[in-house]
Amino acid sequence: MTAGQYDTQTRLCPTCRATGPGTGDMVTQLWAEDGVAVTQVHAADCADFLAQERRIREGAELVRQEEERAQQLFPDAHARFQAALQALPAERAVSPFAAALAELVAVQADRFHDGGGFVVLRHWADILDRHFPAADR
Repeated sequence: MTAGQYDTQTRLCPTCRATGPGTGDMVTQLWAEDGVAVTQVHAADCADFLAQERRIREGAELVRQEEERAQQLFPDAHARFQAALQALPAERAVSPFAAALAELVAVQADRFHDGGGFVVLRHWADILDRHFPAADR
């Protein structure tokens, strides 16, 4: 369902008792709920709205800090992983488990170095299917 396909509903905040959209001192929030696009109208100084905005900013800052930490941690952790894989005896290194893990980590590392992004499900499925093919093939 695209945004244009949603039914819409406007709600007035019960806390600040906003008078409705269209006035200069009102703010709105928009989200989808059970196939309905909900617009919540608040007074600009509404305590509930300001608390929600603060939680959103705090959450975004926490995510930014975690991402920064991961960016710093990943190169060395990836190098340690590669060294550990190379240190495995040859028969263990080529096991399907080690090979699949090594390939998944390599694909994710490439994505990290290309600017981010996660290995999407279709790539996971292809890699796992290649290393663990179905018995009926």
